[in-house]
Amino acid sequence: MSITFTEGLEPTFPPQAFDSELEHVKLLYTEVEAGGAHVNVLADPINELVTEIDSRTSELNAIKGTIESDIAWLQGTTVPVDPPTSPPTTNLPQCWEDAGYSTGDIQSIIGALQGVVSTIDSTVSPTLSDLKTEINTVDIDNFKLHMDLLSGVDEAPPPGIFKPNNPGIMGMVRAVTDIEHRFGQSFTNYLVLCFETLFLGDLTVANAQSHIETDPFNDVTYGSVNVLGRVQACPPENNASASIVADIGTWASPLGTWNTTTATHKPIFEQHVIDDMAEFHSLEDKLARYVQAYNISAYIQDPYYAFMYTDVFGSGSVINIINQLQSGAIK
Repeated sequence: MSITFTEGLEPTFPPQAFDSELEHVKLLYTEVEAGGAHVNVLADPINELVTEIDSRTSELNAIKGTIESDIAWLQGTTVPVDPPTSPPTTNLPQCWEDAGYSTGDIQSIIGALQGVVSTIDSTVSPTLSDLKTEINTVDIDNFKLHMDLLSGVDEAPPPGIFKPNNPGIMGMVRAVTDIEHRFGQSFTNYLVLCFETLFLGDLTVANAQSHIETDPFNDVTYGSVNVLGRVQACPPENNASASIVADIGTWASPLGTWNTTTATHKPIFEQHVIDDMAEFHSLEDKLARYVQAYNISAYIQDPYYAFMYTDVFGSGSVINIINQLQSGAIK
């Protein structure tokens, strides 16, 4: 049958306990309930970096679009005229053809431009897209999740990802710090070690921001190469085909260096996570050993349980400690 709770039955509270909670705890509860107790100090710099990545990506894609438009025009000049003629003729600019240049020369220019498009593609993805994913995509194991957990703005990782959160790390640091103080060990600032990302991450963000803000082509525009204008010039410049190809290479060369440098930033963000996690796991291991030491201590102070260490599975060093404890030589 159903159970009826006894009417009027209440907990027995200590005298004068009602409304005795400290005011600051009440205020903190309000902040925690509203989700306003923590902030991510890296949030604004990261957002600015993401905006810069998006802007640079758009600029590179726009340049790619212009180049591809030029490639399409150049390819059109190599197509035989319709209706066909005998011998076959193409749509090459007349002055270009009169100067002795051929479709092969056009193909050389197209090849140089396609090489630039390929470099732009690899810069946009994976270089820029992977960096943005590392610092901005939610609910995956990346720098974004790590800094949000460290700062406390994210309470727990998504299912399947095992990472410590702010309360867990703070509790671990305090436990080890308190124990080591009681052990008489010199103070170690584990907060700086375990939260390194929050202390140093702004420098990493600033370095990435500074680099991505620099122009990949050293502030020289694609338009300055004037590919189509030079192909259509009457008469064309001397050694036009080779000169245009060389100028394309000179203009695009800084992009390769820019891309290589950009690709170095994602591993630095990843290293922050690796360093923090290494410190946490080291602290976790240290606390586990401290707890194990306290567990053994609880047993060896009772002769009944101490027997297992002195006569069954205790090492020689542990037996020596027990002997000193039992004789009063140590506490």
